[in-house]
Amino acid sequence: MFGFRLWGKFGAFRDPLTITQNITLPIPPKTTVGGIMAAILGIDYNDYFKDDEFFRFKYSLVLPKHVRKKSFVQNYIEDYTSLSTNKCKTIKDVFEAKAECEKLISEKKALLEKNDLSEAERKKVVGIDKIIESEKKSMEVKVQKYNSLITNPFRKKTKPIYRELILDPEYYIFVKDFKYENKLIEYLENHFSAYNIYLGNTEFAANFENIKLEAKNKLLRKLDSFTTQPEKIIFEVGKYTNIYVATRVVGDREYRDYKKLIICDRAITLKEEIEGYSINTSQGVFNCEFV
Repeated sequence: MFGFRLWGKFGAFRDPLTITQNITLPIPPKTTVGGIMAAILGIDYNDYFKDDEFFRFKYSLVLPKHVRKKSFVQNYIEDYTSLSTNKCKTIKDVFEAKAECEKLISEKKALLEKNDLSEAERKKVVGIDKIIESEKKSMEVKVQKYNSLITNPFRKKTKPIYRELILDPEYYIFVKDFKYENKLIEYLENHFSAYNIYLGNTEFAANFENIKLEAKNKLLRKLDSFTTQPEKIIFEVGKYTNIYVATRVVGDREYRDYKKLIICDRAITLKEEIEGYSINTSQGVFNCEFV
């Protein structure tokens, strides 16, 4: 087993079950922790998604301080790049059609000025008017399309999206039975990361430090982490939050093996003992259930 402290200025762990709203989970789920460990080790997501053993680790998490969220509405607008490309292409089509008409008219004029025409040239003179007329009609259609596009504004209707951010997030994360445990402990102790790590979004940079610990497997009635057994909770004064999170992710970012977790802003007391770990660290002694 090993542990590390994870913190940053902002965090956002988007609930994959939400579609139009960017609601953040209060804690990094197991899939996010797996991604952070992969980034530290330098493992590409295409590789660990396909590794059946990667997410077989168990993790637990302690909140050293209350979770603070900031809610706001952000307006998204449609990307107008495709519209600009379409306008540029239409302008090009108009100029090419105009150039083709002028070319045909010049050819007709040159043929009519000749005194002695060949058989092929006489046939061309007879049919060139129809070709010119056809090209003019084609050009008119392209001009109308251009005029229609040019009168449309670039700006599209905005779409308000409800968003949440976590302010000054900090977590103590404990992991056991991880496939690359020895290598990761070495990287944590040396504060080395192959890739940059983030708290949910790439704009939310994260920092980490190793936590030295001693862990004992024992029966617990009080938890400093989350629990998967809400029916055993003795509810006391505090804020309890029920979240539903994935514990594994596979190719194409498909989430699997969802678990229901109950977290609280203080220790959770249970009606009966459950199996867990007592973890002794310089930050304190924590009783944790693992998932």
